[in-house]
Amino acid sequence: MNNPEFLETRSIPRLLIQFSLPAIIASFVTATYNLVARVFVAQRFGVDGVAALTVSFPVIVIFLAVAMTIGTGATILISVHLGERNNEQAEEALGQALFLSCATAALFILFGLLFLEPILLFVGATEKILPLAKSYLSVVIWGVLLQHIAYGVNNFVRAEGKPRIAMVSMLISAIVNGILDYYFLFVLKTGIWGAGLANVLACGVAAGWICYLYFSGRTILRWRLRYFRFNWELAKSIAICGAVPFATQACSAILQTTQNNLLGHYGRLYGLAMGYDFPGDDLAIGIMGTAVAVANMFLMPFFGLGQGVQPIVGYNTGAKRPDRVLSTIKLALKVAIYASGIVWLIVVVYPEWFVDLFLNQSEVGFLEKEALGIIAIRAVMFALPLVAVNILVSGYFQAQGRPILALMMTLLRQLIFLLPLLLTLTWFIERHWGKGLNGCWYAFPIADMLACAVSLYFLLKDFAKKRRQIMEMKRSDVATPTSAA
Repeated sequence: MNNPEFLETRSIPRLLIQFSLPAIIASFVTATYNLVARVFVAQRFGVDGVAALTVSFPVIVIFLAVAMTIGTGATILISVHLGERNNEQAEEALGQALFLSCATAALFILFGLLFLEPILLFVGATEKILPLAKSYLSVVIWGVLLQHIAYGVNNFVRAEGKPRIAMVSMLISAIVNGILDYYFLFVLKTGIWGAGLANVLACGVAAGWICYLYFSGRTILRWRLRYFRFNWELAKSIAICGAVPFATQACSAILQTTQNNLLGHYGRLYGLAMGYDFPGDDLAIGIMGTAVAVANMFLMPFFGLGQGVQPIVGYNTGAKRPDRVLSTIKLALKVAIYASGIVWLIVVVYPEWFVDLFLNQSEVGFLEKEALGIIAIRAVMFALPLVAVNILVSGYFQAQGRPILALMMTLLRQLIFLLPLLLTLTWFIERHWGKGLNGCWYAFPIADMLACAVSLYFLLKDFAKKRRQIMEMKRSDVATPTSAA
């Protein structure tokens, strides 16, 4: 089989299960192991350890932003070229993606190591958690190229119609990461750098597995040396198609940086107002890290669903099948809404189940920390079903080769809605009620509601366009025999 033609003929529900289920499982397992890794750090180093990972997150997100830009952008081009039955151009996109991954990873390692401490101070590290964050990130940064291959190149396997192999790659990384985290932190009793080393080694194992697949001949496409060179036009196309994940992750880094600094400032004031016997700034950053870890565990499966949708939508867009494109996104939206509703109910009713994973009942201020964590998780997860819809809609437009629209929706949520809300709500609440920290939590559901409204507007317009295309195709099919006669 030279092309995955079944993407155009097999039933949509079967394809969605075939492509999304492995990605959902892999995403959920990965998010769960990442959650477990943070729990290990919390149990070993307390809330300060979680805070150190939280302030490191904006830097790591920038690494991921570039990896996802290259991986997603090239995946879209590969899917479309496979739909057009053009394997040579698909392999050229693959080669360009590998070249860009190596070049950008080298730049990250060079500049990251030179300016690590000022970068961490800029993204919100306090004096107390700076040593922990520096120890962790100085190890993680060496695995940037492995991360690019493990997460970026893995998308290419999925684009070829092999979602199970892509799932195995993610599962390998997640499981190895969880095992090594425990071994380094609790058996060898390393510093927090052990968690960073576990991450690097896990990415290395997954990257080795993916490289083996391409060199063993088990993939449709091949890594060809003649395409491993810089091509400006192709690099630009990859960047444009991958602009949405880059914008998403870059905005996330900007938001995390702003949020960390706001958490430090208003957390300190909140701690004084509540009469805490411990610093409120480090606690606030750590609690946000807890809320984000829990949110990611439940949101990652919807990214997996979106990953499964993209090859189907991308292929059928290239094959001129608007009917199948429309059926795919409608079914995916139904699944997302029902599943997210169940998850939302669990989190809202039992938030303490998740908060207590990151706390030790014997530590000072346990009840105060638990209460703040419950507030944060409920607020951040309050609009979960709407976030799931946003994830799918953005990926849907991206898969059709419409990155500008998907990028615009991403920027609206992150920069136009959420960032101003973070700044204004914290100031307003602090001024009138003296608890500005709450503004950091409440900004999320408000921004998610506004973003979902915009997403649905453009989605409905696209649905109308797809219906017109389907009607035109039907009229053309009816008219063709008559014309021939």
